[in-house]
Amino acid sequence: MADRSKAANKKRAQLWRYHIDTWSRSGLAQNAYCRANNLKSNRLTYWKNKFKKQHLPVEFVQISSAQISASHNFQPRQGLRLNVGTGFQVEIPDEFSNATLTQILHVLRQF
Repeated sequence: MADRSKAANKKRAQLWRYHIDTWSRSGLAQNAYCRANNLKSNRLTYWKNKFKKQHLPVEFVQISSAQISASHNFQPRQGLRLNVGTGFQVEIPDEFSNATLTQILHVLRQF
C-alpha cells in the first residue's frame, strides 16, 4: 500500500513539475495558464512553492554585527540586490540606468 502511495505522489509531482515548466515558458499569467489547462491556480502556487523549497539552502549561520564590523574587508553595499526565484541574483549599483533596469525587469517577468 505504501509503495502505491509513493508512486502516486511521484506521478503527481511529475505532473505539476511539467505544468510549472510549461507555464513558465508560456509567457502567460498564472491564472490564464490555469484556466486554459483546467487547473486550479492555488494548486499551481502550492506546487511551485513546494519545488522552490526543495532548492533552498539547508543550513543558515548567524553572524553577529560585531563579527561583521571586525572584518578587514568589510565595505557597506550600496545599490540594490534583486533575487529572482532561486536561480537569479542581480546587483544594481546606485548609478545604474533606469532604462536598462526596465529592460532587465521586462525580461525577468518572462521567467
